[in-house]
Amino acid sequence: MSKSVRNSRIELLRILSMMMVLGVHFVGATFELPTCEDLHHPTPTIVAKELLESLMIVGVNCFVLISGFFGIRFSLRGLLRFTVICLVASLTVWVYQWADTCETSLQSLWDAVRVYSNTDLWFVPAYLGLYILSPFLNAGCDSLTNRRMLVMLLVLTFLNVYLGWYWSGKVNPIGYCVMQLVYVYFIGRVLQRFLPRLQRISQYTYFIMYLIATLCIFVSALFLPDYKTFAYNSPFVLASSVALFLTFAVGREFHNNIINQLAAASFWVYLLHKTPYCWIKLRNLLLDFDSRFDGVEFIGWCLFLFFGVYICTTIYGIIYNNISQMLRACFIINFKAEAGSH
Repeated sequence: MSKSVRNSRIELLRILSMMMVLGVHFVGATFELPTCEDLHHPTPTIVAKELLESLMIVGVNCFVLISGFFGIRFSLRGLLRFTVICLVASLTVWVYQWADTCETSLQSLWDAVRVYSNTDLWFVPAYLGLYILSPFLNAGCDSLTNRRMLVMLLVLTFLNVYLGWYWSGKVNPIGYCVMQLVYVYFIGRVLQRFLPRLQRISQYTYFIMYLIATLCIFVSALFLPDYKTFAYNSPFVLASSVALFLTFAVGREFHNNIINQLAAASFWVYLLHKTPYCWIKLRNLLLDFDSRFDGVEFIGWCLFLFFGVYICTTIYGIIYNNISQMLRACFIINFKAEAGSH
């Protein structure tokens, strides 16, 4: 069982996860989700929005589960690489805004450079925190016996789900924080440890579990406000996330370089589309579609925009990754040549 083969299988989930993130933004963040009262008098549109949100809300959790499953290997070079990616994405949007409006300022450039302290992308500083904490998390997980690992999982669930989600505690109210990423990362480590046992259940069974958990999310919206229903630390969202992850983790393994390249560039989809300037334009386009088109025509234009955004941002990420790899390779070759000459 080679790591590269398993990596390709789960990297397919990474692609799907980022598509789900984009889908959640297109549905819930644009058109607003129905209230409990709306769901008690449902229309086809209300049901469709709620169902899509229920299916796709697991995207962020699955993305972090993958990091936990394989483990983050902390290094200063890796930290710098992550920072540069966020910086390049931010500056790309800044250049696009300048070209679009012909207006710019030193203040807006300074804001674009501060990718951690001045950003609307909550996941970026949160993942930075997870990355910095990863050596401690990895060492702690490696030192735990199976029994103690399960006990720690229960403790973290108590903190994040009971004290956080159920009681809206400050430790983790709805999952948009470092604590949530630490929790889900730890779950990923647990799944990696117990994968041989988990593989006794078929991927089709896990997929059915995902659908059942998704139905629970949908039904919970009848009784809970949307921020509780679709919180990342909701027990139903967590169960759905784990079930979908295991659908890919225990399935038949394969290796595909194209999937690996697409997955490696998937984070760019989030970095580019959700920055305020780009997101406002996308949101306005979707609202314009809603006012101009009905039925199948509206769905068609939304899908066209969805795949257009995903494809363009992914291609941009692939180009960046290839250029950065070439530059690193040239630097290493030149460095070794200079070292050899001395």
